[in-house]
Amino acid sequence: MKLIQGSGKTALYYEIIPVGHDWLILLTGGDAHIGCTAIGDDGRLSSYTPQSHKDDALAIPLAKKVSQTFHCVCTVVAGFHLDNITQEEIAEVVVNAEKGLRQIIETNMLAKIKKA
Repeated sequence: MKLIQGSGKTALYYEIIPVGHDWLILLTGGDAHIGCTAIGDDGRLSSYTPQSHKDDALAIPLAKKVSQTFHCVCTVVAGFHLDNITQEEIAEVVVNAEKGLRQIIETNMLAKIKKA
């Protein structure tokens, strides 16, 4: 299942893949890359962020909340890069990430994907 949150340069793209009872979420935007891998396990968390990347700000909250809410393992691979990003654009990305997380949780999107 794919989800797009926001528009333009600050849009976030989610690809949500069921893996048995667990979830793999690819979260990208801008110049996509692998900037963080976060694994939530029923609320417990482990993550790896390559040097100089800040994509953990996107990956960690998503992995933690999905794993807590759905009592599963959730792996998030995130990478968003925008050259010369402004503070306003960073704020837009953060808002888009928060909206995407809310949409996944509040609409029970993961249960709907499993039924499809």
